[in-house]
Amino acid sequence: MSSVVLGLRGISKAFGAVQALDDVSVECRAGEIHALVGENGSGKSTLLGVASGFVHPDHGNVEVGGTARRRVSPAETRRLGLGMAYQTYSHVLALSVAENLYLAAPVEIRPAYRRMEEWAASQLAAFGLDIPVRAPAASLSLAQRQLFEVAKALLAEPKVLLLDEPTTALGLEDVERLHALVLERSRAGVGIVYVSHRLPEVLGVADRVTVLRDGVCQGTFEAASMSEEQLVALMIGRPLQLAFPERHDTPGEPEVVLAVSGLTGDRFGPIDLDVAKGEILGIAGAEGNGQVQFLRALAGAEHATGSTVCGGRALDSRSPLEALRAGVVLLSGDRAGESLFGVLSVRANTTIQVLRRMGRFGVLNRRRERRTVESLVRRLSIRTASIEQPVQFLSGGNQQKVSLTRPFLRGDVKVILAEEPTQGVDVAARFDIYDALREKAREGVATIVKSSDPLELAGLCDRVVVMSRGRIVDEIHRDDLGERRIVEAIVRSGAARATTDEAGPA
Repeated sequence: MSSVVLGLRGISKAFGAVQALDDVSVECRAGEIHALVGENGSGKSTLLGVASGFVHPDHGNVEVGGTARRRVSPAETRRLGLGMAYQTYSHVLALSVAENLYLAAPVEIRPAYRRMEEWAASQLAAFGLDIPVRAPAASLSLAQRQLFEVAKALLAEPKVLLLDEPTTALGLEDVERLHALVLERSRAGVGIVYVSHRLPEVLGVADRVTVLRDGVCQGTFEAASMSEEQLVALMIGRPLQLAFPERHDTPGEPEVVLAVSGLTGDRFGPIDLDVAKGEILGIAGAEGNGQVQFLRALAGAEHATGSTVCGGRALDSRSPLEALRAGVVLLSGDRAGESLFGVLSVRANTTIQVLRRMGRFGVLNRRRERRTVESLVRRLSIRTASIEQPVQFLSGGNQQKVSLTRPFLRGDVKVILAEEPTQGVDVAARFDIYDALREKAREGVATIVKSSDPLELAGLCDRVVVMSRGRIVDEIHRDDLGERRIVEAIVRSGAARATTDEAGPA
């Protein structure tokens, strides 16, 4: 049996009256990929915080690389051989990729400052990452940031690597690239603790799985002996039928609510597309093919040329406010940076766009506001201590639900643009979000979902378009809609792109 590179023994941690962890024990062996799963709020992030030294346990010991401590600091865990790739990223956005890599590297392996960019390029190439080293970290896509975070964690050649939701923003190709890197490191003897809500990925890559529920360990199991249904039942404490909300048929000719003609912008176009009232349209494709830029252009967050008409009203692609007034709401994939105000409460984040409707003559009616927010919290099953709790202290799934409250409050919403709506969200919260989007569809709101999860697109959407090199290359209607069909379309578009690139310009 391999040696234990990370041991968490009898870990308990309470935050006030909330018992985040209760006598949890987990071991990760050298060369093992050990998955940690559970709902949002089950204690996974707290346990990783204890392992990395950022959270001090009330009881229990942490053992890294054979050295046991009651309390450890982040610097000490790193010195003992622990590396961590954070879900929220640890980049300094104003600095370049090379400078971020230089800061993350242990002092003993840093080159002379004048050789920093050359060194950074060679390090990224070793990880198979094609990222410009002079680019500001803020300019990277979500997928590039996630892969870059893993590369930084591996610089010190750790004995054990903690991966917190490493694939939430990755497409199929990038997931395969990351898993190849993870498998390579595990074969070299590195222990990997892999936290993910994507259960097919967990069962496909992990050797063992530990399940947490409400801060209590439900057991550690051989991954090969478990099914998705078994894991879900352990995570939520009851069987859950893995089904998407029922689609509905609209009688008569569908009414077009969003008409896009010749829309062209950075990395996409020209695109012609009609979206019907009450339709959920999915956008699929390998990451970096213009899907995000297209979505943001519809919301007025990125400049584009061409025509976009919503509910008979022509939109100005340079004005997010104009798009919002026309009934177009963007749910950004960057929750912390663009969708929510972390230091503000659930109440404030929910009503911030509709404060004028919460009172009269410029005076806010607090009682009305509280009733409205509390009703939405119950409706969307948002788990929060109170509506005054800052959203930064909520789990990822509950943060996403808070951002979803805005389309429910605005009575003028015609189109919801959802970028990775279930990114970093657990199974139960994921289905709450699907139900919420389908409910808005039944009310006649059109939704465009950009997702890197083909199963999600197949189960949630009425129609899916596939993008490659900034253009729509395939369209899959309901009768033909399925995970396999979407994956095949993405793979075919990637193969066609590779053939075209090899042939060169005509």
